[in-house]
Amino acid sequence: MLLEIKARIRHLLGPELANKVRNFIVSLRSGLGLLPRNNRPECITALMRVKDVEWWIEPSILSVKDLVSEYVIIDASRDNTPNIIERLRKEHSLNILHIMDYDPDIARASQRGLEKTTCRWILRWDGDFVMHEKGVQLLQDLIAQLDRDKYYSVYWPHILLVGDLFHTSPDGPLHIEHWLNTYTPGMKFIKIPHGFEYLYVPTFTAYRVEIKEPLSFHLTIRPPRQMLLRKYRWEYYTKEIQEPFNEYVRRRLLEEYGTTSLDQAAKKYMEQLIKTLKPYDPSKYLDYPRILKDYVYRRFGIKL
Repeated sequence: MLLEIKARIRHLLGPELANKVRNFIVSLRSGLGLLPRNNRPECITALMRVKDVEWWIEPSILSVKDLVSEYVIIDASRDNTPNIIERLRKEHSLNILHIMDYDPDIARASQRGLEKTTCRWILRWDGDFVMHEKGVQLLQDLIAQLDRDKYYSVYWPHILLVGDLFHTSPDGPLHIEHWLNTYTPGMKFIKIPHGFEYLYVPTFTAYRVEIKEPLSFHLTIRPPRQMLLRKYRWEYYTKEIQEPFNEYVRRRLLEEYGTTSLDQAAKKYMEQLIKTLKPYDPSKYLDYPRILKDYVYRRFGIKL
C-alpha cells in the first residue's frame, strides 16, 4: 500500500518535481540532525540473490570486481552455479560470503543477506546482471563526490535483453530502479505481489540521485526449458493455481503444445517468443560490455 501511495504522488507531481520535493525534505531533516550517522566503512557490498544462473554468473560477478569490496551471495541454485562461484572466489581472490538458502520467500532470504553486509554502500546485483565497464568508473566517481554523512538511493537504467542476446522487450530495453543505496536505518526487503521483493528505503531519508544513461545489462536469457518453466511458474503464482505445480505444467504443455515433452515444447516456445520481441540496437543505447563479448564468444561461440 505504501509503495502504491508513493507511486501515485510521484505520478501526480511528475518525476522532476517529486525528486525536488523529496530531496528538499531529506535535506531539511538532515540539517536538523534528525538522521543518524552511518558508521559503516566506505566500501560497496554486492548483495546477490541467485538461482540457477550458471550461464551468466561468471560475467556478472567479474563485471563488478573492481567496484565492490565484498560479495554477499544468497544462492538457491540446483545447477552448477555454486561451483562456478567457488571457482571464481579462488581464481580471483574475491571476498565472497556464499550462503546456500532455499527459502521460497525471496524477500525473507534477501533480508537475511542484507543483514550480512558490512559496507556503507549496497549494490543490488543479481546473477544475470552485467555491469558495463563505463559504469564502474562512473559510479566510483559519483561516490567520491557525495557527502559521507548523507544517505542516497542511486537510480539508473538497465538494458533488458530477453530470450537471446539480440532481442529486448516489445516495450523497450530500459528498466530503472535504485540499484545502489547507502545502508540506511530502517531499510528492508518487503514482499510485493507475485512473489517478488522490493528494497524499501524509509521515506525522506535518502537523497534520490538519477543517472540518465544505462550502465548495465539484465540478461533474462536461460536455457529453453528454464524459460518455459519460468513462464509457467509466473502463471502459477499470479493466478493462484491450487493443483501441484508439476501437474499444472503437464496440463499446460498439452493445452499449448500438444505434448508432455518439456524439451519439445520449450523449443517451440522460444521460437514463438523471439517473434514477439524487438531487436536490440546497441548503437541507439549501449554497446555490449567487453567482458560479456569475451565471455559469450569463449563459451557459446557467439560474436556480439
